[in-house]
Amino acid sequence: MKVLFGLRVSPELKKFYHKKLPDEIDLIFPAEINEETLLSVAPDVEVLVAYKLSSTFMEKAEKLRHIQVPWTGSETLDFELLRQYPHITVSNSHSNSLAIAEHAVSLLLTAAKRITYRDSRMRKGDWSPRYNDENSYWITGKTLGIIGYGAIGKKVGKILKNGFKMNVYAIKRDPNRIDSEDQCDFLGGPDDISYVLNESDFILIALPLTRETEGLIGKNEFQQMKERVVICNISRGSIIDEQALYKYLKDNKNAIAALDVWYNYPQDRKKPISVFQNQSFEELDNVVMSPHSAFKVVEREVVFIEDIITNISIISRGEEPINQINLDLEY
Repeated sequence: MKVLFGLRVSPELKKFYHKKLPDEIDLIFPAEINEETLLSVAPDVEVLVAYKLSSTFMEKAEKLRHIQVPWTGSETLDFELLRQYPHITVSNSHSNSLAIAEHAVSLLLTAAKRITYRDSRMRKGDWSPRYNDENSYWITGKTLGIIGYGAIGKKVGKILKNGFKMNVYAIKRDPNRIDSEDQCDFLGGPDDISYVLNESDFILIALPLTRETEGLIGKNEFQQMKERVVICNISRGSIIDEQALYKYLKDNKNAIAALDVWYNYPQDRKKPISVFQNQSFEELDNVVMSPHSAFKVVEREVVFIEDIITNISIISRGEEPINQINLDLEY
């Protein structure tokens, strides 16, 4: 079985792949990642590890059985194209979910305790946060609302329920599908989102970006939230309407947002300077800003490819891969 990696892989990870997978699996790591190189090997490839692909590649990859997205997000895929090949399975990876969950918890705690606001003042010699009315919020015993109770949401809920005795209210696509990791005081479906927003002191957005979820949280949803609410987004920026979020935070100083995902990103990773959003979030004291860096933890590489190795092994045995994406729902 030939497996093509359509993304850059470090020498260390190449060795790890070879160590963990049987010798009869032919792993192809192109020296250059470009269309010409990928097309040259496409006819013999049975598994593709990549986050985007072309129609030309799909036409040439006659033996392709599975596409493995190397991380959770799948919005870079052309689902209209993929639906033309229903015999090909597509999966994403949840191996980075613990790292993202830990970061989400850190953002929620940082926001609730006003850490960045107070830190920024102290760096200027300003002790006014000790004496003004900008108080931090209790966490223990409060209610956490999780919009998107998947791999990341479950881990965040478990950490905060066990560590801070929080009540966990969650929303998932199919609330009837439960497993041993579910630790919710309330688990509802998409129709219950208003109830969860209204009841929550802390809100975590952990949804995939799809046609249905883009702009899901807007002016109407903010009006349903408590005055003193902490909102954390670790999914994709555009799930929350940017203008509505900015206006809500600017008008309501008791609400705090902790954001690791955004609307504008650097076009050149070598020059990631002076990149701002369409709204001036950097001017607000009630925003904790993180540059989509939840995945950046030491010793992450080997952990993050566990799902990829698992699926390659499963497919080589002719079995069904894990974490399959529903091509109609696009997640």
